[in-house]
Amino acid sequence: MTRLQGLLGRDRWTEDPEQLHQVRVAARRLGAVLDLVDADTYPGHKGQRRALKRLVDVLGLPRELDVHAGHLAVYRGKVHSPTQAAVLEHLLELVDRSRAKARRTMQKELERLRLPDLGQLLEVPTLQHPFQPISLQDAAWACLEPRAHAALGGLASLALQEDPLALHRTRVKIKKLRYAVEALESAFAELPEEVLKALRDLQTTLGEHHDLATLEALLWEMEGSLRLRERPTLCGGVLELLADVAETRRATFDRFVALSQGQGEDAFTRAVRPALGLSLADGSQA
Repeated sequence: MTRLQGLLGRDRWTEDPEQLHQVRVAARRLGAVLDLVDADTYPGHKGQRRALKRLVDVLGLPRELDVHAGHLAVYRGKVHSPTQAAVLEHLLELVDRSRAKARRTMQKELERLRLPDLGQLLEVPTLQHPFQPISLQDAAWACLEPRAHAALGGLASLALQEDPLALHRTRVKIKKLRYAVEALESAFAELPEEVLKALRDLQTTLGEHHDLATLEALLWEMEGSLRLRERPTLCGGVLELLADVAETRRATFDRFVALSQGQGEDAFTRAVRPALGLSLADGSQA
């Protein structure tokens, strides 16, 4: 909460791509913490959670276009001909126009968005009775187990065939699982750093895959528009770029396949339950 408050308090943060990204990450992290608690225990929880999700969504398109511009700038730095340079300059100009429009829309949405009082998000005036005795470690595992199943249970099948939409959904679930482990740090004698590293690597690789897949879709859209306007030279340059992007996307998927080996739900359980001081047998203390 403190991190998000500090970022939102900075002047002109919406104009800085990195600060905008950090606000989005902090809002996602706070949302992951709120998802760990019983909504019925906290007054206004559902409305507060919706407001945080709306903040993330409002920043989504500007962030995506910032990433596209970054990728295109990298490709521009590696051009091999004046034609390729002209194509990339044209594409960057189009993306920059979209970025400006997306930011104008974002500013209007932010003005209408009513964020909750972040300092009061987890205040509980009264606790419900009767209490159910449970250790912090058992409670942590009860939170993590379903998230591990959702995030990691289908890794093996995802590695069999490239499906950008399914891979993106899994990336979001893996990110939420990692945030949950980090939020529950106090339940561990020592955080399972190897588990967190594996989750970070999967998340990063899937994030790169998503960025490339969405850039590829954007380039196909631009190529279609140029073809309709009878701009064959620019079309040819976009198709060359598309070939490079597609090749990089496929290589990123191959990297995901390699990383996913041995990183399923069972591996997570074998590493995390002992780190919590719990035995691998359900419900019994180590």
